[in-house]
Amino acid sequence: MARKGRRRGGPRYKRVSLSLPKRLYLILNGIAMGDDKKLNRLIKGILEDKLQESTVAELEMYLRKIEEEEDREKEEVVQEQAQE
Repeated sequence: MARKGRRRGGPRYKRVSLSLPKRLYLILNGIAMGDDKKLNRLIKGILEDKLQESTVAELEMYLRKIEEEEDREKEEVVQEQAQE
């Protein structure tokens, strides 16, 4: 009988990069006094607080809203191309 392989160890957290509007970045960077570690901790704290307050249904609704906006933008592009 074959043995199960050991689960590999790795980083506990996944790295995520996100894009912020320049104005918001400058505000958060000012609060963190230009320190990248403080800035990352601040953003992480904001996200954790928001996620703790949100329900799964609210997060799913947010995703649907983003998908609908993307669909509308695609339709507008198609309409503009059709008019040309």
